[in-house]
Amino acid sequence: MANITPDGAIPVTALIAEAQRELDMRRQYYWARVRAGKMRQDDADKRIALMAAIVKRLTVTAAL
Repeated sequence: MANITPDGAIPVTALIAEAQRELDMRRQYYWARVRAGKMRQDDADKRIALMAAIVKRLTVTAAL
């Protein structure tokens, strides 16, 4: 769990880690949903790409 600063801010490294965790979970979960016929592959690909873009944007913005 991230250490929240006294002013209530969450460090960008914690945001990146959480977004990456979510991306990893989406890859597993959506794969299973597509295989079960409950989600279309193009929808899964779009949602995964959106989360990957969030991770990339946070990382680039933080210059890590």
